Amino acid sequence: MLVAVKKKYETPRLEQLATQQGMQKHRVHEIKSEDSDFDEMGDVNELLAEFGSPLYIVSEKSVRTLYRSFRDAFTAPGIDTIIGYSYKTNYLPAVCAIFQQEGAFAEVVSGMEYDLARSLNVPGHQIIFNGPYKQTHELIRAVTEGALINIDSYDELDALAKIAKQMKMTARIGLRINFQHGEQSWTKFGFNYDNGDAVEALKRVKKAGTCLSLEALHNHSGTYQVNPDIYARTAQVLTGVAKKVIELGMPPVRIADFGGGYPSSNRLKPAFESVELGGGAGRHLQPFADAIIGGLTKAGKAFGERPTLMLEPGRAVIDSAMKMACTVVSRKSIPGRGDAVIVDAGVNLLPTAYWYDHGVEASAFDDEAAVMGAQPVSVFGPLCMQIDVLRERAMLPPMSLGSSLVVSNVGAYCLTQSMQFIQPRPAVVLLGKNGPEVIRRRETREDIFALDSVPKHLKNKAPKA
Repeated sequence: MLVAVKKKYETPRLEQLATQQGMQKHRVHEIKSEDSDFDEMGDVNELLAEFGSPLYIVSEKSVRTLYRSFRDAFTAPGIDTIIGYSYKTNYLPAVCAIFQQEGAFAEVVSGMEYDLARSLNVPGHQIIFNGPYKQTHELIRAVTEGALINIDSYDELDALAKIAKQMKMTARIGLRINFQHGEQSWTKFGFNYDNGDAVEALKRVKKAGTCLSLEALHNHSGTYQVNPDIYARTAQVLTGVAKKVIELGMPPVRIADFGGGYPSSNRLKPAFESVELGGGAGRHLQPFADAIIGGLTKAGKAFGERPTLMLEPGRAVIDSAMKMACTVVSRKSIPGRGDAVIVDAGVNLLPTAYWYDHGVEASAFDDEAAVMGAQPVSVFGPLCMQIDVLRERAMLPPMSLGSSLVVSNVGAYCLTQSMQFIQPRPAVVLLGKNGPEVIRRRETREDIFALDSVPKHLKNKAPKA
């Protein structure tokens, strides 16, 4: 007897693709994100020959374009907008310096990132200090230099009040607020709105007196949010807390900080898409801007006569501004899977490949027949791990040993979460007005083991020649 097995329904996904150029003879049809511009990349093989393979490639033009588009989308009459770039997303000093030139504040979550911002001459009052773990000496420095410190817990609130009193200074603070919005709410961070913790935190701030100056209410509800309604709810929650500030007889809070989480043109793997969040929908910025600005407009004077909107984007302003070029080192035909290639870049360099279907393209093919003969190909990295998969199936022309591939949308978290597993990490080049410039050199074995030492009793004598 046969039993029918019902498969779990998967929501169909339709995605509009923007073409860079029409199909031409002897040219691969290039498909890329609307907000990415790598016209200055030139010949990928020449870059690999000069700087080595694999290679991270950053487009300065794209970084600036993405930032300006984001800023403009969230600019509205009657509201002052501040963009704080999320350093943890990609803390290449050259990238952070570009954002600073564009007028961005620095949003940091550790003393290391704080130090980086100051080394780039970001003034203290343009640093937003987030995160659940801030050490005492880091808090002292932040208070001294006038950074905005978003408080994450009662313990931190009490510790900072004590520090500021001892220093006889006033600490600029915000309160991080969380709320329930589904099964995976980020309630680890900050004070919960639903159970009254947020109001209790306000009372403790008031009790602390002049050593704490409450300037901001902050929420960051997650990463790669595809549903603008979450930000509309954030506006309601922050407005509710702001009104409670006034009810408690405290000066109005001026800053509404909506954190980050805004999506890029990258695409989540189907297994990680959430039906609740609408799958791959809502990737353009305007719905998010409408939700946030509309919510602030409805807040009335809860944030004073002229509110300040603070945003902390990362992925949305850097992801598609960075690519990785790599080289085919082996070809295989795998039973049950079909054609596959192994390239010299793995998930140690592109850890987000676990979660996203990064675009993978052949850098150049001159043979029209080869282009038309593109087939699904599995793309593996060089690591001794079966899970080292950059793309389950990519449409590629026939590959030769030494063929180069380009992986798109790797600017967010790939570099900051990369690791030296088996292989040293590659160089990073910036494409700008001066041509390609190295902004991080290729690692060597000496770099990887520079912090290590071998105890004397473990040192072996060199063998005789």
